[in-house]
Amino acid sequence: MLTFAVPIILLSIFALAFGGVGKDSDVNKIPLLVVDEDNTAQSKEIVKGVDSIKMIEVIHATNDSALHLIKTGKRSAALVFHKGFADSLAAGKSAPMELEYDEAQAQQIGMLQQFLMQTLYTSIGKQVYGGGKFNWQSMMKKFGVDVGTGGNADSNNKYNSVAQKISDSIQNSFTGSAKKGGGLRMTSVVKSAQDSLGMVQSVAGTAVMMLLFSLTAMGGRILEEKENGTLKRLLYSPLHSNEILMGKMATSIIVAFSQLMVMLIYASVLLGLHLWGKLPLAIMHVLATAFACSGFGVFLAAVVKSREQLQGLSTLVILSMSAIGGSMIPTFIMPSWMQSISPLSINYWSIQGFYDIFWRQLPLGPEILQREGVLILIGLVLTLVAFRLFRKNVLATA
Repeated sequence: MLTFAVPIILLSIFALAFGGVGKDSDVNKIPLLVVDEDNTAQSKEIVKGVDSIKMIEVIHATNDSALHLIKTGKRSAALVFHKGFADSLAAGKSAPMELEYDEAQAQQIGMLQQFLMQTLYTSIGKQVYGGGKFNWQSMMKKFGVDVGTGGNADSNNKYNSVAQKISDSIQNSFTGSAKKGGGLRMTSVVKSAQDSLGMVQSVAGTAVMMLLFSLTAMGGRILEEKENGTLKRLLYSPLHSNEILMGKMATSIIVAFSQLMVMLIYASVLLGLHLWGKLPLAIMHVLATAFACSGFGVFLAAVVKSREQLQGLSTLVILSMSAIGGSMIPTFIMPSWMQSISPLSINYWSIQGFYDIFWRQLPLGPEILQREGVLILIGLVLTLVAFRLFRKNVLATA
């Protein structure tokens, strides 16, 4: 069954992640923070236009809260209308607005630009030229085009000339029209000065996935000892059954910590990862990850009845968790509904923690402590359940 189940499940996950299934655009709405500091009728009308875009979910926020959400990885971008926006439009000057974003979400930002530009361009045109209803003769006079009484071809040329001048005028209302972003000023508020996004993703994603496999194999040694009769001899010793399992857990945590640290040191020495300046935070996060993964390995070993079952089940579960958790596919390119189930995976919390440390370069604070707390909680729950199942499924038949 696993021979067919594993590839089918992985195929389905990748198809869903890359948009190969489903046509409902509401599923893939991109959340966009909108900050209206101008708070005028003109800015509200343009925000209303942005809110009408089917692929965008508008979330109103203040500039400070928007920056905090972007810097901590909770949101990807914020569209900001600064004070003086309406006055600038009325005076024909550059409109003070910008898109603040996280460079780690580059693909999503590119999509946002495409959705936003046409709506912003049209909305600003309506604000500048009275709802978009143009009096062609007055516009010709405004831009110095001779009205005349020429034929159709001559009239079409004049209309095209005026239309182009109107287009240029509206374009000049954007901030930094000659810069990147198609006329919308782009400001990256999260950009690592040291480690590249690809480096952090590859190191974190690979390390956690391989750690889960190796610790599950260590958990399988309990079943091997049961089959060989070693476990029965241990039970005749003065050791309590819980002490036996705690010994297995301690060994798993030590091996897990060592494996992750070796991978980080390797990435630092040979691949250029900036580890040493962030070593205390990295050690803390590695310990939390090692504990959660060890609990997972022992839990699986306590659930199954044989090493063959463990091998098949662990392959299916670990590959699925790695796919939805970000080890194989970065979570920021997944559909929104898929991102909502990513936190069910150990991989997600560990990878996001590595992002906080190496990409976002956050100090020790609520965001990092939340990641560590969730990983420790996962490890505790899985360990407690494993202890109960260990006595019921393993010791009873030893």
